[in-house]
Amino acid sequence: MEIPRHDDLVLAVRLSLATIVWNVASGTAALVAAFQLGSISLAGLGFNAVLDSLASAVLVWRFSVEAREPHRAERIEHVARLFVGWTLIAVAIYLAEEAVRDLVTGAHAESSPVALVIAGAAVAVLTPLAIAKRRVAARLESRALHADSMLSAMGAALAVVTLIAAALSGSVGWTWADAVAGLVIAALLVREGIGSLREES
Repeated sequence: MEIPRHDDLVLAVRLSLATIVWNVASGTAALVAAFQLGSISLAGLGFNAVLDSLASAVLVWRFSVEAREPHRAERIEHVARLFVGWTLIAVAIYLAEEAVRDLVTGAHAESSPVALVIAGAAVAVLTPLAIAKRRVAARLESRALHADSMLSAMGAALAVVTLIAAALSGSVGWTWADAVAGLVIAALLVREGIGSLREES
């Protein structure tokens, strides 16, 4: 049974609002812990949360406007897609800079139960949120929401990296794992961001 477009628009708004609420809480906690521990992946998780909140706020506007004024859908989708595309690239640049700096200086993150709790919760929340956004994006044919689902997915990936890096650092002494994983995720974000912007151009 096909879901009416209006219902998907309402669902898209709710998913975006849920993202904002989660990211404000988890992003603040992640950034505070990251600065204390020196964790790139945890800092990336927090920074990703901040920008994902901004992108989600734009999407709340985008889908709310379409629900009231369907004729404006194409234009506001264009604006939202550009914003989210540049947001992906901004997160990637931050991660890459921090990762390169730590690889050059030899700095590494300290493990902490607080960081592990934040990362574990992020995986549990952001994974289903990203999947739900992607499904709704496909039905609405919204590249902006699809790109935002990548932000949520990368947030979950950064959380997994935080957990893996802590395990590798503690068990086999691979203190560089956090930085290398940050570079990999940065590359994925750049690819998605450029893809979104290229489609617009």
